[in-house]
Amino acid sequence: MNLFETFDPAVRNIILGVLDIEQEHISMERPRVKDQIDEIVTAAAKKEVERLAVEDLP
Repeated sequence: MNLFETFDPAVRNIILGVLDIEQEHISMERPRVKDQIDEIVTAAAKKEVERLAVEDLP
């Protein structure tokens, strides 16, 4: 987890969320968490868009 300390907070949250899911569902076969990972990325992107919109307010 310390490897990602210097990453942008939005990117770091995505990485940490994906790592949590992967650890819960680790499998040598096909991945089964595509939808959950998509949800993490989508939620992080929405938060980042909202944050940027607030920063752009006069």
